[in-house]
Amino acid sequence: MEKPTLCMMFEAIGSYNSIGKVARNGVLAALDAGWQVTVVANRLDESLQDRVEWIKLYVPPRGFYLKWMTARYFLIQAIGTRKFDVVHAHQPQHAAFSDIFQCHFLTRVAYERKCFTGGEGLRKKLGEAQQIGVMSKEDSFYRGWNPNTRMLFCSQMMRDEFHRLYGPLPAEYVLNTMAPPVSLPTPEARKKARKDLIGIEDDRPVLGYLGGIDERKGYRQLISGLEGDNDTFLLFGGPDTQTFDAPSLAGRFKGLGFVSDIATFFAACDIVAVPSFFDPCPAVIVEAAAHGVPTIATDGVGNLPTAVEYGAGESWDRNTSLVPVVRKIMSRHSEYSAAAVKMAEDFSVAKWQQFLLNLYDETLCAKRQQRVSSR
Repeated sequence: MEKPTLCMMFEAIGSYNSIGKVARNGVLAALDAGWQVTVVANRLDESLQDRVEWIKLYVPPRGFYLKWMTARYFLIQAIGTRKFDVVHAHQPQHAAFSDIFQCHFLTRVAYERKCFTGGEGLRKKLGEAQQIGVMSKEDSFYRGWNPNTRMLFCSQMMRDEFHRLYGPLPAEYVLNTMAPPVSLPTPEARKKARKDLIGIEDDRPVLGYLGGIDERKGYRQLISGLEGDNDTFLLFGGPDTQTFDAPSLAGRFKGLGFVSDIATFFAACDIVAVPSFFDPCPAVIVEAAAHGVPTIATDGVGNLPTAVEYGAGESWDRNTSLVPVVRKIMSRHSEYSAAAVKMAEDFSVAKWQQFLLNLYDETLCAKRQQRVSSR
């Protein structure tokens, strides 16, 4: 019996960004299940290059708007007349060609929440103009939906926002971001992490943040929310944070810059804060959960409701003080930590991949039945 064929489409499949990692895990799941996999991508993880058929996708070297607007054309050129049992895509331009489309972002929601590119002067205006152009085209793709395409939303928030903007779809599912394997730090490892990163070994609450200096991530509101509190220490990580200072948090703030040792970072933290204005399904929530760290997040964070439902996190109104929420979690920290671990286990890579394989099988069976009935 011939192997079923899967075509995975995304411009960079691998550890290049969060979507690339998701696409890579889908490829790995299909390969392990015995599927024959073709990848249409500009860049591909080296570990996959000998295991799949790689159709090179051309992507213009510069210009966000140009790349976005030409993606559909170059995909058609790359695939030609090729046919596959299941086609799985991650970019709106490719949704009409897909059996399964995975929705990671909605540009119009980012626009409504004032989360477009920052910067100043002409650069800011050019960036916003490009994104507005992309938004209009994205609207047309979503409003002209192929009814045979199954939609995978990365969070319930994304599903709700899509319904508000474009209406419900014939076949849709929610598949949250997968969690890494559970790895809890020992008490000794926690003490060492605090000493290495902060220089303290006392019991004050440590709140971690990894969003960098990005207005969309809500870092200003996070700092304001901790003002007046003489207890909570803010461990401030992400791009451009190494030289950043918060005078209002003097003595309880440290900028780390880009954090490569995630395990040590989470070992030093009691809680992780995700105060974003729009973040469809940030991996930091499940990554923190896998280390037993609960989350505080705002209503712009797509997987916050999941964390709250498990008892692994709390919501926060960014216009209010953050201190009462920190104290609430710290008063029952062991309960929140245990709930976080349970959430991470339920969103393991193995369970995530099995969900996806079941959807591939369902799609394959439905297409075969359609072919039989059309004869």
